[in-house]
Amino acid sequence: MSLPRFTIAAVLLSLLAGCAETPFRWAMLEDTSDAEKADAGDDRIPRLNSSADGDLIETLLADYFRSLASDAVPVQTAMAPENAAPEPVRRLSGKGIRVIPVGPPKTHKNGLWHYVRERLELARWNHESVEAELAGFRDRPARVRSLAKRAEPFLHYLVGEVERRGLPLDLVLVPMVESACDPSALSAKTAAGLWQLIPSTGQRFGVEMAADYDGRYDIHASTAAALSYLQHLHSRFEGDWLLALAAYNAGEGAVQHAIASNRAAGRGTDFWSLPLPPETRGYVPKILALSRILAGPDRYGLKLEPVPGTPALARLEIEPGIRPADIGSAAGLPEPVFKLLNPALKSIHDAPQRKYGLMLPLKNAQAMAASLEGAELVSAKTVVVKKGETLAAIARRHGVSETALAGWNGLTPNSRLKPGQALLVYPA
Repeated sequence: MSLPRFTIAAVLLSLLAGCAETPFRWAMLEDTSDAEKADAGDDRIPRLNSSADGDLIETLLADYFRSLASDAVPVQTAMAPENAAPEPVRRLSGKGIRVIPVGPPKTHKNGLWHYVRERLELARWNHESVEAELAGFRDRPARVRSLAKRAEPFLHYLVGEVERRGLPLDLVLVPMVESACDPSALSAKTAAGLWQLIPSTGQRFGVEMAADYDGRYDIHASTAAALSYLQHLHSRFEGDWLLALAAYNAGEGAVQHAIASNRAAGRGTDFWSLPLPPETRGYVPKILALSRILAGPDRYGLKLEPVPGTPALARLEIEPGIRPADIGSAAGLPEPVFKLLNPALKSIHDAPQRKYGLMLPLKNAQAMAASLEGAELVSAKTVVVKKGETLAAIARRHGVSETALAGWNGLTPNSRLKPGQALLVYPA
């Protein structure tokens, strides 16, 4: 089986080689050149100036995934600058490499945005702050199209993870607002990754941070932590998603203090009544406005490019001693694309001495698994929860541990299941 490769424009490779690092949050979609600078001192994908970072996510990463989806004829390209010494060829065994396709168990025949549209829960909100955000999007529709395109490589994965927890699909919009879907985003306040987790929140929800790895930049680890945090906030604020989202942005303490202050003064304690920071008062309406737009883009004069209804990503579980760069090479993946998908590793050229995970485009991962003897391509079963079923009962029926079943689906053994919820079950 031939391995997919992609022609990368020289201008993009030059951007990777020489640009300064900067955070990449919602502000990059505004017409501003006042970018904050951050110096990381490692070979993670550079956090470039705003316009360059947008080019990389849109023109390089999203277009690469579109080429795979359309079965475009791949073209081999050099992975290093012309004056660089070639790396020695390394023979890679598939032993110790496990490939797991990720994404929603099913999608709509009309594509993934249509699937998301039918499952939004926060699009019903009408408020002057939401209307103001909607007006801004109407005036600059390219902002929404840009966000939607940046989200494409990650959308199947995010939808699958959110659905398996029984959460509203509106939550896939959070990374669009937090980081404009840049896994390597870093803010001046040390919030990092797709979900812009600060170190304390990441550690609180199980994200590993070490000298050679920062899990806040790991798409899989950060998504699990962010969704666990959002579930916690939803429970803490008695099922109010607006307060949960506000707390995700401003912090639990800030929202609790605002509620206590209003309660003592006899004022309302809903999101719209609380004295919250200006950023937070804009953050929640922005998510609600995007939800409204996705629920009915035609009403706002927008047409979103369809996203194919099949999974785009695979998660790899790698045993110690295997260099990430060798995985990328065996998968035929251009190094810039590989780094954009896996910015958590300080160096892709050093072999971690512990198990670690990677994200690859599904087609590349499948081709690699087929070409490497010993590589394991895992196919999961999808189980739809019936009324009254528990994790323990489903685990027993399929011969797996309750802990493993919970972990595969971003749950805890005590999680309550909803009828119709889809769970993934891997071979025992």
